[in-house]
Amino acid sequence: MVGKKRLQCGKLPPRMMAKLLRGLGARDPSVTVGPSVGEDTAAIALGREYLIVTSDPITLAGEGAAKLLLQVNANDLATRGVRPRYLQAIAMLPPGTLASEVEGLFGELDRCARRMGIAITGGHTEVTDAVSRPVLVGTMFGLSRNRRLLSSGGAKPGDALVMTESAGIEGTIILARSRGREIAKALGERSRREALGLAESPGTSVVQAGLIAAKAGAHAMHDPTEGGVGAAIHEMAVASRLRIEVDLDRIPIRSVTADVCGMFGIEPLGLISSGALLIAIAPGRVGQLLAAMRRVKIDAAVIGSFAKGGGVKAVRAERPSKLRWFERDELVRVEEEASKPAGSGVEIMPSASSSP
Repeated sequence: MVGKKRLQCGKLPPRMMAKLLRGLGARDPSVTVGPSVGEDTAAIALGREYLIVTSDPITLAGEGAAKLLLQVNANDLATRGVRPRYLQAIAMLPPGTLASEVEGLFGELDRCARRMGIAITGGHTEVTDAVSRPVLVGTMFGLSRNRRLLSSGGAKPGDALVMTESAGIEGTIILARSRGREIAKALGERSRREALGLAESPGTSVVQAGLIAAKAGAHAMHDPTEGGVGAAIHEMAVASRLRIEVDLDRIPIRSVTADVCGMFGIEPLGLISSGALLIAIAPGRVGQLLAAMRRVKIDAAVIGSFAKGGGVKAVRAERPSKLRWFERDELVRVEEEASKPAGSGVEIMPSASSSP
């Protein structure tokens, strides 16, 4: 009967994903890091270099989707301490899409790729009734000569867990773009503009942070995308086969994100969070890492540690708490509420706490 279970929007359940990935495809000795729950990228040995590969879609964003496609894929490479070099892009467009919209999409892709120094090497574009809104998919490549490969699962017992910037950055931006009028009405125009401003500062790129962390000696990195910081912490625990002990009070959440999440009745720690980065690093190197981040004005804080065992152990106010593994991003919940008949929409609520 398990096979008849109907799936909801969002990532596949972790246990199902682990089962599907186990032994997937032909074995090749050059594949040093292959598909696994919690891993951001693959690593393929090519002589003295590694080809680092990642794929990510953009399904939840409208405006700025091309820029985001480049950034989320580049972020995955940054978790290996690798600069992004090449992108294969796929665009699936619904019938009725205007030619001017397609030209605008490709123009944005071109401008952002040139700015980031990324070569567009090909891809595919088509109009299809299989989608109801544009869906972009990217596969990005980079090269590494570092013999010490970084991964999401490279943490060691005793490592500190450091987080850059704050939870829910990308989700806050997307909501400000798609539901801006509601946000301005409930929270004020200033809050709407502040939420939109997150796209520029701190932005959704972690490439600089990832390269700094790699240079500082990080053992592992993971960037929180769908499912937010909550899902990413659980994924990192699974990938490292260690227990993560996290203090929920230490996880940075901007007030505008908390306010927007409170308005829609969703949790900041389950909201898509490109722009933040989770880093596992030896305690003796934490000071060097934080100082390096401060020099380039990247906020960073220690939010937990790694220990032998498994799963996630959370505390709040020094008392045991829980950190949910958000299998569905909170943004999906907002969209589902918006699609309900009139009169059954989202209730405006007080600001949500950061507790999942």
